[in-house]
Amino acid sequence: MKKLVFFLLVALFLGSCSGEKKERESRGQEFSAKELQAEAGKKRYPLEQGIIRSTSEAMGMEMSIVTYFDKWGEWEAIETTVPMEVMGEDYSTRTLEIIKGDDHWKIDLDKKTGEHYTLARAINPLGVDVESLSDELLGKMNLEDLGEVEFLGYKCRKMSMKSDKGTQMDYVMWGNVMMSMEGEAMGIQTSSRVTSVEEVAPPQEKFEVPRDIQFADEE
Repeated sequence: MKKLVFFLLVALFLGSCSGEKKERESRGQEFSAKELQAEAGKKRYPLEQGIIRSTSEAMGMEMSIVTYFDKWGEWEAIETTVPMEVMGEDYSTRTLEIIKGDDHWKIDLDKKTGEHYTLARAINPLGVDVESLSDELLGKMNLEDLGEVEFLGYKCRKMSMKSDKGTQMDYVMWGNVMMSMEGEAMGIQTSSRVTSVEEVAPPQEKFEVPRDIQFADEE
């Protein structure tokens, strides 16, 4: 029973986080290749390398995320921790995603299992190059540009999105890095926030796939 409660909570949490992504992908199908081609070859981060720490919350559950990046974001290592206690038992999870170009390794650090796949990436969670958005594309995406704001000492751009599918979100973007997001998706309040940006060279071992992981295609 305890495990059932845990998996239901995780499913609801992930559903709230993925709802906005699915809606964004649906909108993306309406855009022409010409409208989206600006992101090809675009730098994913304003810095060549660094470490970004952030938190994300939905339904009272909070994730801690550490993102290591290099080569302007061509390489990323994303460590996610979800602390959780259900009926006195610890169900915390730790996952790692390593990305090099279009190669992805998604790893469960507790179970020592993972999967590898190839997938072309969007330049950011919104799916389009924020720095070159035209007024026409802003309209198609139901985005409103609210102007410049300062966040953690960086000059950022605030944007708002409303849709007839129940999504209402406010974003703060530093280039193509989402510094904060807050609003409602699929009727669920959700938020994320960068807590620190370290302009340092990340440890290169963070981009190495652990040797003790059993990948699905190796079974």
